Amino acid sequence: MSRPKNIQKIKEFDRVIARLFARKGYHSTSIREIARELGMTQSSLYYYYKSKEDMLFRLINSAVDESLATVEKICFSDLPAEEKLKQVLGFYTQYFAGDQDREILLLNEINSLSPEHRAIQIQKERHYVQLFYGILRELTEQRKMKPINHTVATFAFFGMVHYTVKWYHTDGSIGLGELADMFVEIFTKGIFTR
Repeated sequence: MSRPKNIQKIKEFDRVIARLFARKGYHSTSIREIARELGMTQSSLYYYYKSKEDMLFRLINSAVDESLATVEKICFSDLPAEEKLKQVLGFYTQYFAGDQDREILLLNEINSLSPEHRAIQIQKERHYVQLFYGILRELTEQRKMKPINHTVATFAFFGMVHYTVKWYHTDGSIGLGELADMFVEIFTKGIFTR
């Protein structure tokens, strides 16, 4: 009975910690400040987290794992390549533009991780790229994609989504679904053959 409550409590802790790290920066946020923001003592905080770096790793890793699971499910489905691409683009946009605190951590704080933790994330990033390449390769083989370098296409999309932290506001006039639709439209109409 207490287990679901603990999971919910940790998710709330993670949300608060992600916000602090994203706003102030990982190195500028102290354990004392985190504990104060969560309304607990520093020693109580260590019941949930091994270290400050453990907090950062868990925030980044859980976001990447969760999104990667969905992207893999889409990529390994029986959907046509065009539909896979649209679904991956739409999901990825909504997921990362919708959780800007973790997106900021992923972009700005990955080098604050220990070498071991950083290596884990780099491996997962490479897996993302391979999945995306797989879809583009399918489209190329089916002659449904213009002769555009897959690396350029892949990183153009990732850059488009990740840059939303600079200008996109989830409470603004464009909703996440609408933003995802726009990005899918912009990206696919530029690579699909007529």
